[in-house]
Amino acid sequence: MLNLNLKKKIIMTKNFYNELDIEEFLEDSNAIEQEYSINALDDAKQAWDYAYNNSKNITVEYILEIHRLLLQRLEPEIAGKVRDCAVMIGFEVKEKKPEKVLLEELKQWYDEYNKMKKEKGKLTEKDIKNLHISYEYGHFFADGNGRSGRILWQIQRINNGLPVKIIHVGEEQQAYYKWFK
Repeated sequence: MLNLNLKKKIIMTKNFYNELDIEEFLEDSNAIEQEYSINALDDAKQAWDYAYNNSKNITVEYILEIHRLLLQRLEPEIAGKVRDCAVMIGFEVKEKKPEKVLLEELKQWYDEYNKMKKEKGKLTEKDIKNLHISYEYGHFFADGNGRSGRILWQIQRINNGLPVKIIHVGEEQQAYYKWFK
């Protein structure tokens, strides 16, 4: 009889998930944002563990906690809080919005995810990509949108039986940026 940890590893492997892939994904996700510190990687691992272990119930609180864990040591003053300022994304300005509005927009994002999941059962790679793009366009946080969004994207991939997809700095990163044009 297999022990529980071995069973879990076999199940995760069948779902195209393993610890080494996730560590590489988190390192590269941080590198896209030019964040290379050990603290950032450790915090990303904590955010990942939380996201993975609680992924059956995506709520505003779930997303805020992922963000809080990601930025807890890098930018503690904004960790787990929606932005209270205008931000520049590429050449586009996202105006300052009241906290209540941003939280409602974040709720609308996860409501759309839950609606699609309920209607379709299993989301396609294209569905998940489009959800990721809409999350990033929402730009709910002053910083950490890309990293939190990529964790959510990866969780959705795994929950829908898709393999972990690592976006490496360079050509893959440039192809990823084209999603948003």
